[in-house]
Amino acid sequence: MRACALLAATALAGCGAGDAKPPGQIIECALEGAGSFAPDCTMQRGEGRGTDVLIVRHPDGSFRRFELGVPGRGIVTADGMEQAEVERGEGLVELRVGSDRYRIPVAR
Repeated sequence: MRACALLAATALAGCGAGDAKPPGQIIECALEGAGSFAPDCTMQRGEGRGTDVLIVRHPDGSFRRFELGVPGRGIVTADGMEQAEVERGEGLVELRVGSDRYRIPVAR
């Protein structure tokens, strides 16, 4: 009987695990051609293969990786065929890859 109660409690504890927000700073994004931006994505900075990397996560769990500080380019996509279009704004950089757009705050 105790084993059943413990098993039920463990199963219920795992129910909310999928609702957790991914780690990182919340940023505005406009995904799949959306006309307006919303604070639905998160970003994390890190290092990979000797370069600074930015990972942007979508609400559905998918993500994009960007390499930072690339000579002559600044920010480029780290994966995939589509290259990032970069537009600098006041206090942020707007990245566009395909039909997705992201507003990335500029590090100070």
